[in-house]
Amino acid sequence: QGVQLALSAHWEHEASDRDIEAMVAQSSAAPRCGVVLAANVHGGERTFREGLLVLMRDFATPGTEAYELLDDVTVVVAPQINPDGFEASERGTRGNAWGIDLNRDYIKLEQPAIANYVGNLLNKWRPQMFVDGHNGGSRPYNLNYQCPSHADPAPEITLLCDQEIFPAIDARLATEGYTSWYYTGGNQTEWRVGGSQARIGRNYGGFVNSVGILFEAPGQPLEIGARAGYLGYLTVVRYAAEHTERLMEVVAAAQAATIEMGAAPSGDITVEMEYAAEDYLVSYDLVTNGGRGSDPNEPVEIERITGASLMKKPVATKTRPRPWAYILPRVAVDAVAMLRRHGILVERLTQPTELQVDAYTVAGVTHEQAYNHAATTIVEVGEVVTQDRTFPVGTYIVPTAQYLGRLVTHMLEVETEDNVVYWNTMDAWIPRTPQAGGRGGGRGGFGRGRGQAGPPVVPIFKLMAPTALPTRVMGS
Repeated sequence: QGVQLALSAHWEHEASDRDIEAMVAQSSAAPRCGVVLAANVHGGERTFREGLLVLMRDFATPGTEAYELLDDVTVVVAPQINPDGFEASERGTRGNAWGIDLNRDYIKLEQPAIANYVGNLLNKWRPQMFVDGHNGGSRPYNLNYQCPSHADPAPEITLLCDQEIFPAIDARLATEGYTSWYYTGGNQTEWRVGGSQARIGRNYGGFVNSVGILFEAPGQPLEIGARAGYLGYLTVVRYAAEHTERLMEVVAAAQAATIEMGAAPSGDITVEMEYAAEDYLVSYDLVTNGGRGSDPNEPVEIERITGASLMKKPVATKTRPRPWAYILPRVAVDAVAMLRRHGILVERLTQPTELQVDAYTVAGVTHEQAYNHAATTIVEVGEVVTQDRTFPVGTYIVPTAQYLGRLVTHMLEVETEDNVVYWNTMDAWIPRTPQAGGRGGGRGGFGRGRGQAGPPVVPIFKLMAPTALPTRVMGS
């Protein structure tokens, strides 16, 4: 049928005039299944960037395995998300030109590179799967991998990786003498994985109902690592081509469940979690000398570990009930802007409306430094109170029954690690003392509900039951 190749979806970066290019490769039939392949979000991490560039060449070369797969899959490739970090020095830098870690910006979307990568590729194409290539992990493996590991994304997405995609990668790499295993490292008794925060690319994938996959290249000669990455990316595309219906079914089910949980509110939202051991034991190779940072050309001593724990099972340790919608005051302009950068649907009241809502009282407020934010805001919740309030025209309504509903709940529950208050878009409206709610109470304030006494509350209100509201949807 012929293959269409285009350099498209280019966008500008933070501190330079460079555009970031993405290649779209598909047959003229425009297959239904979509995969995004990316690398180099950390500018100094180059290995899988090189493998991805070779794969891009093969997508354009008739007769190659990669070329033939395009009859069944549309592939969008962004081999270099962080060109400023790549060009910053001979070895590149982890951050961008401003030293900011772009792989921790997926919730804030403050940096143009990630905001536009999400907006122009993930939001517009809505791929069933995307892969993010890094340097890291543990020898003696040539490729480490991981899928979403937070408790709130659909578990079927991670099971698809663990039971089908990752074994396919293992088998393909083995045909050329390479090995692969989970990111990040372990010892004689357990293997640990990467973090669970939604701000990380692969976890963000789960929150937006996509199969978000992390690839990491442990220390090894560039040519070997690039080839391993090439095979890993190619295997992901082959899986999508050969198991299109299966992949689309899992993703569609996650999307449908997200909407259903919000339409008739059900289930809980995880606001705190930890890892536990999976219900099965694993075996892996462990390097007993020459860990991270050692010369990749030097031989290593390898011990085969059996009967060990895989510490990647997400376990919720604190939850909150899911509302039908969240209500934000008219002053929450920056918070709403953050939500809408993701493509989240937001409505506004067109007339004053009295509602019964749940709210969290403020027991305390502390701050911590996180990445480029000197004082992120942590709210200690006291208790849940039910109040009658009259909300004025222009109040923001954020339904949970939408495609990005899992992301909505994570960003608007004030106790999660990546909410709008934590990232300083609503902290100005959080009362610091009980007295702070005094004059703010009453019909339009945030301190107390109408005619009610008590401590001030977080001005993110929860409407627990489906309710007909006079609203209009905010435009693009």
